[in-house]
Amino acid sequence: MIREPLIFAKEALKNKEDVIRQIAGAAKEEGVLRDPEEFMEAVLQREEEVSTSIGYGIAIPHGKTDAVKEPFISFMSFETPFIWDQETGDEVKAAFLIGVPETNTEMLHLKAIAAISKRLLDDDFREKLYACRSQREAYALLSEIDPVSYTHLRAHETDSY
Repeated sequence: MIREPLIFAKEALKNKEDVIRQIAGAAKEEGVLRDPEEFMEAVLQREEEVSTSIGYGIAIPHGKTDAVKEPFISFMSFETPFIWDQETGDEVKAAFLIGVPETNTEMLHLKAIAAISKRLLDDDFREKLYACRSQREAYALLSEIDPVSYTHLRAHETDSY
């Protein structure tokens, strides 16, 4: 689910809309997304319900829509932290963006969030992630996330719960 072309290090973006837009465009180019605008709308609608800033300087926005052709997890770190949600005032240094199809993946985004969150509890891992200066470096580190979790996710992509 994590693909190197969907990893971005030290981007100069300053708001969640630009983050989501840039990743959605890259996901379209990567062939995992049919309609970037529909996906962005789904992600921002979810953000309106409750902020996806989880603390530790991280946000995990996600969208569940059939604009997603293939489940994906992307990552972006920022040159300068910025306020993710004006209401909460949470500042973020990085964000993971998860996209899953609406159909037959009821729990997939929750499993992906759980796998990422578990790894983010490790202070050393977070600090190494924030320190990554390139796409390749960030991808190598993110590949360390428990592969059993991702194997489990892929095995259940079409399960209904």
